[in-house]
Amino acid sequence: MIWANFVKKLLAPHELQVWRKVDRHGNIYWQAYDPVTGKSFSSGSETDMSMWIEQLYRY
Repeated sequence: MIWANFVKKLLAPHELQVWRKVDRHGNIYWQAYDPVTGKSFSSGSETDMSMWIEQLYRY
């Protein structure tokens, strides 16, 4: 997993990165990072994540 993330960042350093994580209790949440703006977002809702991405690229 670490190697895959390294390769992904190396090959696409300016692309929005979104990933799903599962905590030790089995709760799923989403994280995103935009290397162009330096903004990041985390949410337990896939809908909220989609809305954040839409707002990020609206302007």
